[in-house]
Amino acid sequence: MSDDLWSHGSRPEVSPAWAGRTDDLLAGRTGANACALPALREVAPLPRPVAAGVPRLVGREAEAEDVLAALGELTSGRGRAIALVGEPGIGKSALMLTATAYARAAGVRVLMAHGEHMTHGEHAPTSRDARPPRDAPTPLGARPSADGCCDLHEQVAHGTATLVAMDDLHQLAADQIPGVERLLHTVATGPVLCLLAYRQRQLSPALAAVLSRAASTGRLEVWHLGPLSREQALALLGDHPDAEEVHRACLGNPQYLKVLATKGEASADAALAVLGELADLDRTALAVVQTAAVLGEPCHPELLAAVAGLETAATMRALDALSRLDLVRPADPAPQLMLRHRAVGEVVYQRLEPSRRLALHRSAELALAERAAPIARRAHHVVRAADPSRPEHVTTLIAAARDSLHSSPAAAAEYLQAALSLLREGEPHWHEARVLLAQTRLLTGDAPQSRALLDALRTAGPGQPSHQSSAPTALADASRVERRLGRFTEAGAIARAGLTALADQDSATAAALHAELADYTYDLQDFATSLQHAETGAAIARRHHDRVGEANALAQASLAYLFTADLATALTTVARSAELIDATSDATLLANLEAAYQLGMAEGMLGQLTDSERHLARGAALSRRTGQTYVRPMTLMSLANTQLRAGNLRRALATLDEAAPLVERAGNPATRAGLAVFRSEALLWLGGAENLEEVLALADRAQAIADGETPGWAVGVRCLAADLVLLTGDPTRAGWLLLDAAGGTELPRLTTWRRPRFCDTLAQTALAEGDRASVEHWARLAERAVEQLPSASRLGFALRARMRAYAIRGETERALLGAQQAIAHFAAGGERIEVGRTLLTAAALALDAGQSEQVADRLDRAALLAHQCGSARLAEQVAHQRGRLAAHTAGTGAPALPDALAALTAREREIAGLVSTGMTSGEIAEALVLSVRTVDSHLGRIYRKVGVPNRASLTHAVLGATPDSA
Repeated sequence: MSDDLWSHGSRPEVSPAWAGRTDDLLAGRTGANACALPALREVAPLPRPVAAGVPRLVGREAEAEDVLAALGELTSGRGRAIALVGEPGIGKSALMLTATAYARAAGVRVLMAHGEHMTHGEHAPTSRDARPPRDAPTPLGARPSADGCCDLHEQVAHGTATLVAMDDLHQLAADQIPGVERLLHTVATGPVLCLLAYRQRQLSPALAAVLSRAASTGRLEVWHLGPLSREQALALLGDHPDAEEVHRACLGNPQYLKVLATKGEASADAALAVLGELADLDRTALAVVQTAAVLGEPCHPELLAAVAGLETAATMRALDALSRLDLVRPADPAPQLMLRHRAVGEVVYQRLEPSRRLALHRSAELALAERAAPIARRAHHVVRAADPSRPEHVTTLIAAARDSLHSSPAAAAEYLQAALSLLREGEPHWHEARVLLAQTRLLTGDAPQSRALLDALRTAGPGQPSHQSSAPTALADASRVERRLGRFTEAGAIARAGLTALADQDSATAAALHAELADYTYDLQDFATSLQHAETGAAIARRHHDRVGEANALAQASLAYLFTADLATALTTVARSAELIDATSDATLLANLEAAYQLGMAEGMLGQLTDSERHLARGAALSRRTGQTYVRPMTLMSLANTQLRAGNLRRALATLDEAAPLVERAGNPATRAGLAVFRSEALLWLGGAENLEEVLALADRAQAIADGETPGWAVGVRCLAADLVLLTGDPTRAGWLLLDAAGGTELPRLTTWRRPRFCDTLAQTALAEGDRASVEHWARLAERAVEQLPSASRLGFALRARMRAYAIRGETERALLGAQQAIAHFAAGGERIEVGRTLLTAAALALDAGQSEQVADRLDRAALLAHQCGSARLAEQVAHQRGRLAAHTAGTGAPALPDALAALTAREREIAGLVSTGMTSGEIAEALVLSVRTVDSHLGRIYRKVGVPNRASLTHAVLGATPDSA
């Protein structure tokens, strides 16, 4: 993380005589422990160019530019007064110091003051170390009977450009307020830029009235500094592991951001700024602040008094004073109060002595127990002050862990670790605590640690207390862990063993084991067995009134029905699952977030993209809110796939960006390969030709991860990667990759649901190679699949494959009719990218046949879809076909091929010439000393420029453009 708000970690250079005091300002130190500043001092300008060494203020670039513009206006004799207003730590002082750095560099006279130390007619109090050296510039206001601004009037009269910077104006003493009003009048008479920084909440009524009058008359501009944007906050945090969480918690406040990022460490400048606000507090007020920091939540004044050991009246007086200082603020419901921000509490908590911290936590736990507070609130303090001599602390911690297992698994883990520190192996609750801890590790995405805990428990044997009740649950969890790690065979074996050993086959544990086996057999593409386990699990869950468990099992069953070609039952089953999930509260759904994932995935496969996105987004949101990260990678991957199919490309890419660190941390090969192939597809459609190398690299990565694997996920990934290779311009390689993944020309490894899509891909590769028989074969195979499973999107792919078969036979009218039907089915399923692809293919077919009727309409629809989806690739293809249409309309019939070839680069013409001789990409790469990928990238660009779909057409174009070709 950046050390401070300066983008490169440096600070403005200052005069050596005042370096210590400026460091105090940069650190935000105020109060008795800080260096006191003179009343109003002059800082000598530094003799260096304006741009040299002046840092850029991250997050306040716009305001800094405006201040620079105001400084530039001083040369014309115009003065301005600007108020920098905002929350503590929002960046007012940093912006002011940036302005003074620029002013000094430009030779502008700088006067600086601080509201707390502005006095009338004498020096501000200074500490021994803070006293200025003898040769320092004389502070303004040092003359005993002179007003603090008198010398400024003289400077204005001489036309001297001056910057007056007054920080923390809200701390100004009442007798100094008239001086501020006079200063604002002076600014309007000459080349003076006055910057006033203050906190709105802490202004006295008198000072607020002065500033309000100045603003209403135009003498004072008020700039409200708002929070940093997400991008600015993340830039400051750099590669911080919890950057997103810190950004959300800091509310865009850079000081709070730095405190939370360092967990309140007092060595950080931002933490010192907070400590400076506490320096002048009396003992009672400080005790109240410390107690509030330990409680860490909004609380009633009486609870504060009880925990701090203070009288209620004294506590109330302290709270009044702290409220005036804006250290505490009201909270709902009244009359609860809380510290200004969690970051303030973090700083205070970290500075507490261990004995004081322990005493306050134990006092808090007793006070909350007396008030019958929820067990999680009590456990928060027990965990930090556990007493081995009090057995009830163990039961409190374990009970709190059970309550928060799904709503906050990280907190539950904290409770359990504290409980285990009070227990010896074999004592009551020890085994249960270990099982619960393994569950928290699984829920928070630490599958290896969960596996290690469960392995240790299984090794320990059945002699431990509580073993009989928790062992079956542990086996279900162990199966789930192995599946998360991508160890599917082990997951199935553990689940089978657990179900065999289970005494009660009609229990919640039995339902969980059946769910595990349904997933395991689904991965093996044994859909009949998967259906059996899913239906059994659903029945058990229904008898136990477990609506979420039933919904999960029904979603699993709907997929099994789908892949056994029973579409009608699949649709009714997924509808029942959706009805259960939609009627379930978030709190209940948290117990099994996999249900939302299973339902959303099933709906996506059944073409219900809107419902799919809704349920997956709900699951992802609950995962974020609770920290159940184990389910988030697969939920986000399925969500991204749904968004891609719907043409929400940028949203899909953002979803994949969120998933990426979670996927890499989990290490599951299925999600890693899925991430690569989905990102490749998103980039393909979002970008133009410049993205092709990255697209191919990602597709190759997905292929490499899935290579040699046989589960359904691996087959699907390899087929998708082959499709991307085709779309980037290498039909030959795409064809053999796809056939290798699918197991041969009858595609035995592909389910009935998957077959139409990849038959269409293979028909396109065969068309590109001019293989009429193969195109017909793939079209018929797709048609046989949709006869068994006639879903809208699958019909679209089959119709498009048939369109290609008609096209290769020269039956253009029938091909265009097939395209029209495919478009209707894709549109019904909400698959906008496929609609756009088919529209463009139909336009190209018509133009190839010398027809222009309806081509403009098709291209207009495709252009609209390109705009809606944000697809540069679709837009490029629309532009190319519009060029062809314009040429046809002009009477040329098609773009002149010699002109099209002339648009190629020298290297592209060279490669096109070699293609026309029949050389493969590998042979061309060897001849030109290039990589095969580079040759394929060139070919993709050549196809688009020349307006041809494949090698055969390119060869025809090259030969037709050659004079000797006749």
